[in-house]
Amino acid sequence: MFMRKSKMSLIFQAAIDVFSEKGFDKATMDDIAARANVAKGTIYYHFKSKEELFLFLVEEGVEVLRDGVESKLMPELSPTEKLELIVREQINFFGQYRDFCVILLRETWGGEERQLEFRKMIRSYMYLIEQVIQQGIEAGEFHPVNAENAGSGIFGMIAISALHILLGQNAYDEEALFQDMKRMVFSGVVK
Repeated sequence: MFMRKSKMSLIFQAAIDVFSEKGFDKATMDDIAARANVAKGTIYYHFKSKEELFLFLVEEGVEVLRDGVESKLMPELSPTEKLELIVREQINFFGQYRDFCVILLRETWGGEERQLEFRKMIRSYMYLIEQVIQQGIEAGEFHPVNAENAGSGIFGMIAISALHILLGQNAYDEEALFQDMKRMVFSGVVK
């Protein structure tokens, strides 16, 4: 999938598969080890617990999302073009990494500790959106809104819409979802 350390890529992919299929609570380290075709001790060598493995998986995924979007946000783009790019890239990411999207959005609202960790991880990505919103406000392209609220709202709107499609019976049509999200984001943000 999107592992940076190839040594653990089997464990990482197995964890994504198992968490996606069974959910965090029903998944076991035995399930993940069997899916990865490694000894359970190999997993425990890298991760102290299922929770630690789960949080690592989420952190890696969010980092890939953020890095992918950030690498395309060229300074010469207008704030409106940057925001459009963010909307498209997030939709494409969720389409490309469907199982990760399901895990991220379905499972991260578990215990209080997990919620706090998740918010820290996703904050770096939402900060990118906030910066673009702030640039748009300063350039006079966007209405004056609270950039933090707008950033989390845009992320959430896209994420929940993607999850709804991924968990439903409809095909994940990235272009149709992009057009709908773009229309909603720009009708409320762009002058």
